[in-house]
Order: sequence, then C-alpha cells, then structure tokens
Amino acid sequence: MKLLYACADRADDPHLWSGLVSNCRQALLDTGVELAVFDRIPFECPVPLRLLHQAHKRLGRKTHLLQIEPVILRRAARRITDRFAQGDCDAVFCMGTGVPVYTYVPASVPVFTYLDATKRSWIKAYFGFESLCARSRRQVEEVDRVGLVNNTLSIFSSDWAKSEATRDYGVPAERVAVVPFGANLSEPPTYTQVAGWIEARRRDPLRLLFLGKEWDRKGGPDALALVHALRALGLPATLDIVGCTPVLGPADRALARLHGFIDHSAPAGRKQFHTILREAHVLLFLSHAEAYGIALCEAAAFGVPAYATSVGGIPTIVRHGETGWLSDEPFSPEAAAETLAANWRSPDQYRRVALAARADYEARLNWGVAGRSLVKHIADTLARRAGGSVP
Repeated sequence: MKLLYACADRADDPHLWSGLVSNCRQALLDTGVELAVFDRIPFECPVPLRLLHQAHKRLGRKTHLLQIEPVILRRAARRITDRFAQGDCDAVFCMGTGVPVYTYVPASVPVFTYLDATKRSWIKAYFGFESLCARSRRQVEEVDRVGLVNNTLSIFSSDWAKSEATRDYGVPAERVAVVPFGANLSEPPTYTQVAGWIEARRRDPLRLLFLGKEWDRKGGPDALALVHALRALGLPATLDIVGCTPVLGPADRALARLHGFIDHSAPAGRKQFHTILREAHVLLFLSHAEAYGIALCEAAAFGVPAYATSVGGIPTIVRHGETGWLSDEPFSPEAAAETLAANWRSPDQYRRVALAARADYEARLNWGVAGRSLVKHIADTLARRAGGSVP
C-alpha cells in the first residue's frame, strides 16, 4: 500500500503539533507502508481576502480564521487531487487539525484524516465558538461538514472527539474511528528500566510534575494548590514545572523547581527531560481544555501515573484508578490531595498504578501501535470500498 501523506507544513518538522505530524509519518513508514510526502502545500490567498483578514485583526472584536476560507482550501484540495491523479498512490492521508487541506478533495478520492477534534469542537474547547466572527463560524461548520462527508474515514485520537463529530454532524459510526496518538519520544525507555526507576524513586519528597507551555490553561495554579493541600496533610510534596516559567509568589516559589521550556528533540534537552520524568512520582495534568494531552502518554512511558481533569480527550488516555486518577471540574485540591495521599502512603498501591501506566503505554499509547492500527483501518476500509460497501 502507498499513501499520499499530505499536509500544509513540513511533514518532518519535529516541533509541528508537538511532533505529531513527523512521528505519525515515521510510524506509518515503520509498518512497511510506502509514503509519497506531499507537504508545504502553498497557502494561496487572494489579496482582497488578506485585506479582509487584516481589517478583522485591527478593527474587529471577533477572530477571523484565514486558514478555513473556502477559496484557500479549494486551491489546496486541487493540488492534492492533481497529485493523487498521477495514479501511484492508493489513498490520501492527512494528519493534524491546522489547515484542513483535505476538506474539498472530492469524495471519489479515498481520503483518511487523523485529527484530535473537529474544527468546531477544537475551537469551542479552547477559545469558545462565539469568539469567532460570524463569517468564520459559518465556515467552520462548512469545513467540518464537507470534510466529514467527503472523507472515506475520519480517524480521531479520542472517544470525546469521535462523539463530538457524530453528535454535531450525524456522521455514521462506520465512517469514524478512534486511534490514540502515541508518546512523542524518540528514545523510549524499556519496561525493565522503568520498573527499576519506579522502585528507586525516593519516598521523600513526593515529586509532582507539571508539563505544558500554557500555565493557566493547563491548570498550573490548581497544581500549586494541590501541593499546598498535600503539605497540609503532612506529605512533603514539591512541583517540577516544565514548559513555561510562571511568575510565582514566595510561598509557591519555595515549593517549585522551574525548568522552563526544554527542547527534547535535541540531545541535551532530551537527557534533561528524561531525567525529570524518571524521578517524578505523579504528573499533574489539570487542564481546563484539552483535545488530547500527549504529555500523558510520555509520562506513562516512564511509569509516571497522572492525576488529570476529566475533560476532552483525557479520559481516553488516563484510566481512573488503574493508570492514574481523573477529577471532574471544578477541581478540588483537597479531594485530589486525599486521593494522592492514600495511594502514596501505600507503596504497593503506587507501584501497581505506576506499572499499569507503563503497561498501557506499551499496549495503546505508542506510535508503533498507532501506526499499525491506522494501517489496518485504512486497508480494511479500502477493501470494503473496493467491494462497494463504502460510499
């Protein structure tokens, strides 16, 4: 099987969508599938449309999304369609929720998309749908609807994203699937290494970890509140903060270690990042909005269970009481502290959850599994399409 791997940006960029696009590309290649990479599709935008966009930026109170304008997406779709017409590929594969270049590719072309959410659900979760101008709201609905109708199969990374698509647009169950994203780790540790690290983790202090560039959206203040709640219960908890450098008051600063952004695509950054993960006891992932949460997969690879909020795609990754713990919103630091304290005070219980997190990484949350699952979905769907059972 040969796929046309189409995207608006560089397919090998390790930073694009936290490395998802490049890691997915490699995962498909590792299955033995042949890829024809068709990336950096030109962003062709007419001058009047650019002027309209600038006017919205300067004068409007609502956001105008240039990347979903039909005239731009139709031009991108024509390029993909023309490339597919060369006849050397079996299907088109599009990864990511940036510029939806696949939207207007005709249904006669077999297109498989792999997304963390529909455009509508993504914007609603992160910014609120009403933050868009009326023109963009209409176009978001159109882009989602047309893409879901034209796609041969829309693959989502979580049950939440799939259910949002079926609820909002009435997509038949056979036209959608779920394949969790894998951890973006170029050098994952072995199970034996992780089991040893879990046993070697010091009991004092309880090292909690925050991972994320957006301190407020990722629940950083809630994470600090949880540290204080744990200390009130007599547990000497601390917080490692990776990905951002928030301004903290003296009381919070005394309990935290600020590491800032770490580029773990570079050897030095990767070594530092892996050391922090290896020594952490629990990842705090208290996001107020989250389509997926790739950091949860990376922590699981190192046997670090997560305490996370039950929003968006997070419940697809974290299994409450088995590989970590989930909290409904509004978040209660006192309730979270009681849960973590009970598990921390039982070394056997903590070890069980930590090892289960690693086992779940091996079973579901790595790119090897994701790649094989994607290829199976694509191959099965193409076979049904050839037999006339898929429109």
